Amino acid sequence: MHGFAVQISLNGVVGNNCFTWKPLFEFQSKHILRCFESENIRVEHFTSEKYIENKLWIDTVDFFCITDGVVSNLNTLKAQYNCKNNNELLIKLSSNKEFFKDFSGHFAGFIWYKKNNEFIAFNNHCGTKKVFYFQNNDTIIFTTDLFTLSSKLNDLNISKSVDLSAAYLLLTSGFMHEDYTLIKEVRQLRAGEYALYGNNVFTVQPYFELKNIIENKDAKDEIIAQLEKLFKKAIQTECDLDNAENRLPLTTLSGGLDSRMVALIANKTGYRNQKFINFSEKGYADEVIARQIANQYQIDMFQVPLSANGLCAIDEVVRINDGLTLYTGSGHVFEALRKLLSTHQIDVEKIGIVHTGMIGDAVLGSFLTSTEENKPKLTDGLYSKGLFHKVSDTLKSHIEKYDNEELYKFYNRAFLGANNGFLYFDLIGESSSAFLFPEFLSYAYSIPRKYKFKEQIYIDWMKACHPEFANFEWEAIAGKPTNNNLIRQFYRYKRAVVKRLPFKSMWKNNMNPEQIWYDKFPEVRNTLDQYFELNKKLPAEYSELENDLIWLYLNGNITEKTQVLTFLSSYKLLFRHV
Repeated sequence: MHGFAVQISLNGVVGNNCFTWKPLFEFQSKHILRCFESENIRVEHFTSEKYIENKLWIDTVDFFCITDGVVSNLNTLKAQYNCKNNNELLIKLSSNKEFFKDFSGHFAGFIWYKKNNEFIAFNNHCGTKKVFYFQNNDTIIFTTDLFTLSSKLNDLNISKSVDLSAAYLLLTSGFMHEDYTLIKEVRQLRAGEYALYGNNVFTVQPYFELKNIIENKDAKDEIIAQLEKLFKKAIQTECDLDNAENRLPLTTLSGGLDSRMVALIANKTGYRNQKFINFSEKGYADEVIARQIANQYQIDMFQVPLSANGLCAIDEVVRINDGLTLYTGSGHVFEALRKLLSTHQIDVEKIGIVHTGMIGDAVLGSFLTSTEENKPKLTDGLYSKGLFHKVSDTLKSHIEKYDNEELYKFYNRAFLGANNGFLYFDLIGESSSAFLFPEFLSYAYSIPRKYKFKEQIYIDWMKACHPEFANFEWEAIAGKPTNNNLIRQFYRYKRAVVKRLPFKSMWKNNMNPEQIWYDKFPEVRNTLDQYFELNKKLPAEYSELENDLIWLYLNGNITEKTQVLTFLSSYKLLFRHV
C-alpha cells in the first residue's frame, strides 16, 4: 500500500513517469510523498508522517539512503557510535555494505553508493516489510508494493506473465514460497536478504540466516533468564518509540499466549498507556479470555466482533496483500480495523505502533513435531491437497534447501505466510512483534529441541517469571497453561464433550468460522459465487489453470474457495489494471 519505490536506468535517463500508488482507505492517516531524482535513478517514498524522523531519507555526496517503517534501535546505535543524528550515524555505518544487519525493527530500505554506482535494497531479519524487484539489461526496479511495480512495468511496456508455480502454491499452501510472486518476472527478497547491483552484476545475498545459529548448552534456568532479559529489551525498544512521539500504543490481545506475553510484560514493565484490541466472534474463547485479562488489569479493550460480511471484502483485502496469501488469512484483521476506525473509537492520527505476538508460538517451538531433527514434509502446512500434484515438484525443490522442518516452516509458513498480517496493521500505524526482535529470535532458535518441543520452555518461562499470567486459560489447549500431558489430554476431552452439549459455551465457536458463515448466510454465499462467475475467465494461454480454478471452487471447502477467489482478485489487480 505504501513504502518506497526505486527505478534505475542502466543505459540512460530514467524518464519522468512517477510511480502509481494504491489509493488509501478512508480510515487511514494522511500520507506524504517524498521524491529523489538523479539522471539515472528515481526514488519515491509514500508514507505517513508517523515516525518520520525514524524513516531515513539521507542524501550526501557519497550515498543516498531511504528506509520505510521503523528502525527501532537508531538511538542505541547513535549512542554506541557517538553520533548526534541519523546522518552522522549512516555516514559511519555505510562503509560496511551490510550495515543494516545491525538494525532492529520493522523496516526495509535502499541505498545508492554514488561513487561506484552500487545499489542495494534490503529488508529486515524476518522479512516483515516486503521488497520486490525486477531487473533486465536496461532497468532495475525495487518496490515495497507489488502493484506499484506491476504498474511501472506497464508504463515501460515491459511484458509480464503469471507464474504458474506461484499460482499453484497459492492454491495449495495458501501463500507464496521462497522468492515467488504471482508475476513471473518479479521476485521478492526473502527474510534477511539484500539485492546488490554493482560492476554490471545483480545478486541476491543473505545477511542473516537462522541455519547459522548453533544450539546452545545452557541449563534450563539460564535459558529462562535469557528469554526474560531479551524479551523485556525488545518490549522496551518498541514501547520507547511510542513514548518518544507521545503516540497511542495498540496491543492485540486474544486467548493465546503470544499476545498475552507482549501485553502483560509491557504493562508489568511500566508501559501503562496501551490499549488492547481484540477481534473475534462474540462469545468465543478468544474474546472471553481477552476480556478477562483486560478487566483484571484494568486496561481498556476495543472488542470488534467479526461477521460473515468480512468474507465479502475480497478485492479490498487482496489490494493490501497483492495475492501473497489467501485473503481470509488476514481478512478478519482488515474488517476489525475498518470497523474500529469507522466508528471513531480511536483517532487514527494518534495511533503509534500496533504491538502483536506474531509467530511467538513458532519461535518457542510449535513448528517442531518431535525432539529429533526431522526433515520437512511435502504436505507441511497445506490448506488444500486438491491440486497438490501440480506443485509437488516445486515444493520438493524447496524442501531440499532446508536441513530440518523448523527452518523450512520459519522461512515459508512464518516469514512468507503469517508475516503478511503486518501489512494490515501497517494501514493504521507501524507494527511489531517482540518475538521477532533479532536477539530474542536468535537466542530462542538456539534453544535445544528437548526444551522447545510442545512449547515446554514457553510455559516454564511464563510460570517461572510471570506465574500470574498462567491464571488465565489458553485457547489452544482449552485450559490453563501446563506442560502436564495428562492434564492437556483432559482439557481436550472436556472441550470435545462441551461442544456436543446443548448449551452455550465459549468453546463452541471458532475465532473465524468461515465455513459456517458460507453455509448459513445465502447473501454471503451468493456474493462469493457471483464473484467467481464474473472473474473466472482467463486468457487462452492459462486455460489449464482456469479449469483447475473452476474445479477447486466447485468441489472445495470454504478455504479452497477463498484460495481461488484470492487468485482471481490478484489477477485482476496485477494483470487487468492496464
